[in-house]
Amino acid sequence: MRNLKQILFAILVLTFITACDKDENDPKETLEKETISAKWTVNNSSDYESFEFNESGNYIVVKNTTTKSTNDQIILFGTYEIIDNTTIVLSDFGTLTISEVNEKSIDFTIQLSSNPDSEIIITASKQDEIQTSTNTDLLCRTWEMVTENGEPVAGTDMELTVLFSKAGTYFVSFANPEDESDGGLAQWKWNDEEETQLLYSWEEVPNWEEEDYVEIPELTASTLKMVEDEDTWVLQPVSNTKSAVIKSSKKSSLGLKSGFFKK
Repeated sequence: MRNLKQILFAILVLTFITACDKDENDPKETLEKETISAKWTVNNSSDYESFEFNESGNYIVVKNTTTKSTNDQIILFGTYEIIDNTTIVLSDFGTLTISEVNEKSIDFTIQLSSNPDSEIIITASKQDEIQTSTNTDLLCRTWEMVTENGEPVAGTDMELTVLFSKAGTYFVSFANPEDESDGGLAQWKWNDEEETQLLYSWEEVPNWEEEDYVEIPELTASTLKMVEDEDTWVLQPVSNTKSAVIKSSKKSSLGLKSGFFKK
């Protein structure tokens, strides 16, 4: 009987040790898109201004570059993939290794695709977001243009992708840009309590009392209809992944406004 008790005790101890080892060795829960979906303003680097992710699987990286005459920004837009609980791969940019992320901040290192031996340490804070609502949640994703004034835009100069974020930014990427200034990074906010009018600005510091707006007569999970002056656009959520694009813009002067999608 004594031997039986000793055997049972040994089995219990072994089971406890095995369970502890398993807990310590098991990986943490995999990162979700919802965890990083935000605009993160960089605190510790003059080279990078912000990193932004959305739940559609797209990213926006704003990088500063100093020339002799002016300060420019390079805006990178593409897709990302979460590999495991610490690794995120950004198409045509590099790999992020997350060391810490919470509701207010994120810390990670970057290995650039162009220089895998490099390691850039980034500490960033989450930017304040527009108050959540049904229309805000529906709007904030990546859309692609379907028609302009009832005509399909595929293959035309109005074939484009636009990303809206809860940080109040939107990014326009033209498939066939006519000019280098077409599209780019802008800002938005609701103009009315019903959230059917959207103010937009191409300025670094908007004067919302003087900015233009577009009407949104329809906004669902599958359709976004926008009206500005005599133009009506219909968009749908992205149905395929987009390759990364790189866009340069003047930080001090974004040009004259000519509409919601073009400066």
